[in-house]
Amino acid sequence: MPRATRRPPTPADLAPRWRLARPVQARSHETIDLFARAAEELLATRPFEEITVQDIVRRAKRPIGSFYARFGSKDALLPYLYQRYHDGLETVVASRLQRVAWDALGFEETVERLVDFVLANLTDRPWLIRALALFSRTNPEALPDDLARRRRGVIDLIVPILLEHRSRIAHADPEKAIRFGVYLVSTVAREKLLFADAPLSRVTPMSRTALRRELIHTLHAYLSHEASS
Repeated sequence: MPRATRRPPTPADLAPRWRLARPVQARSHETIDLFARAAEELLATRPFEEITVQDIVRRAKRPIGSFYARFGSKDALLPYLYQRYHDGLETVVASRLQRVAWDALGFEETVERLVDFVLANLTDRPWLIRALALFSRTNPEALPDDLARRRRGVIDLIVPILLEHRSRIAHADPEKAIRFGVYLVSTVAREKLLFADAPLSRVTPMSRTALRRELIHTLHAYLSHEASS
């Protein structure tokens, strides 16, 4: 029997606190963007759970009734914030990668710069990314339909950089190894930098400098070591 495919989520599928009143006028779009930008600015300095609706409307210079006319709760901002982050991620990643003269770097230097790139992306807006990571883990039904495809597109920007050093990659499938290596580094970095209060992070104390050093060592060793089986 063919496996059933999950249909794209609709607003009715979401819990009430996640629902957004969809704008039908340009002015309403602008107001929602205003609240989203205000929340993003507040997330530059503190976690989402410490931000109130009053903080957001004060920052946006809009009445509180205007907020609740569009969002059922503060949490209802999260799908919209996720969509904004999602829509801009490929452009941001491409722009940052273009700032590095990758052609001039050897294998070791490339690994180092890619680890630095991952760390910088996570520490640029840590409270925003943390809030979105928590939201995505607990509410996958509210995520963009094209999430997996476009996340692969982000990794596609990185793969060719390391493939230039394929002669140094011992894995039988260099591209597969690169994708897993980037996933490995990104996951560990995210857990240590964004969820430092989680049990596994707390029992493995490590400074950012030490984290960088170990991630560089891990990625380099994984790519260049020939496994016995």
